Amino acid sequence: MIFGSDHRDKTEHPGPFASFPPPPAPDYRLESAWAAHPGHSPIRHWPSRVPDLPVSPHPNGEEIPVHTFFIHPTTFRGLGKAWNAAWDDHEIATITDEWPLRHQASLFRSVGRVTAPRYRQAHLRTFFLRGADSHAALELAYSDIRRAFIHFLQAIDDRTGIIIAGHSQGSHHGWRILQEFFDGSALQPRLVAAYLPGYPIPGDSLHDIPFADREAHVGALHGWMTFAESFVPEFHATHMQNTRMVHPILWTPEEGQWNHWDAHGGIITRNFKLRHKGALSGALQDGMLWIKPLRVLGAGMFAMKNWHVADYNLFWDNIRLNLKKQVELYRFAANRTAEMDGKS
Repeated sequence: MIFGSDHRDKTEHPGPFASFPPPPAPDYRLESAWAAHPGHSPIRHWPSRVPDLPVSPHPNGEEIPVHTFFIHPTTFRGLGKAWNAAWDDHEIATITDEWPLRHQASLFRSVGRVTAPRYRQAHLRTFFLRGADSHAALELAYSDIRRAFIHFLQAIDDRTGIIIAGHSQGSHHGWRILQEFFDGSALQPRLVAAYLPGYPIPGDSLHDIPFADREAHVGALHGWMTFAESFVPEFHATHMQNTRMVHPILWTPEEGQWNHWDAHGGIITRNFKLRHKGALSGALQDGMLWIKPLRVLGAGMFAMKNWHVADYNLFWDNIRLNLKKQVELYRFAANRTAEMDGKS
């Protein structure tokens, strides 16, 4: 959500949602409707000098497949723009592919396949201008995600474990996917985990899906929102009072616990290199993840208050290792369940 520099577009109201004809809907039978797809456009990004570490196979040689459905964040902004982007806008697709697909979705290819739809994403302003127009824009965007997810489900077999992942607007839509398709349903046992940082998900909005409270919490929702220590965003009082977060290094929801610097695995930089191991210490506070000034050369140049755009980059290797453990434990539990079912 950082692309572009004129921040007036966050609060500009271009006119009623109804005055802008919606762009044509994507047809998910088309290859072009997918930003990433294992069949024709797999994610190949991976930082140099970071090993691809597949999870350990089950002793009998049969490995339960895991597939990630990734929903990219907002990459549509600008003054005078409509409420929703065209799904096939070339400029927006280029930004999407260069940042969230490369820096975020790539993480999940270490544990399985990744599918990511293009969609008629809502404009950046919808998260700053609350009201009927913003609601309508998000509903239109979610209608695409919903159809894409149904297409995704139909394309995988019924033993595949599923990871729901996203960021920011993508996390908003991923949360709704959890509510509609997984929470308390027959599909929930196939949920390996959900990684949905960058959005304040209400703690009482899921009935059966837990919020992560430990490392390798299978079937749980993992979320965090990163800010500089002592900074409180203006929307905290209205939108973050009932959020449930997890620390993406300690993997605990306990507040006030600062991770030791040595526990930090490194940062994925803008040029997609893993660097600065041991450069970050953070703690949860009132639903926020506060971080101390980074221990990197020239840290003053990165004195940001809101680290939203780097929710994945700052903790990239810690998330990678957590993913590996999540999938290992999910496969172990799934195999035990299958063995018990076979004996009954």
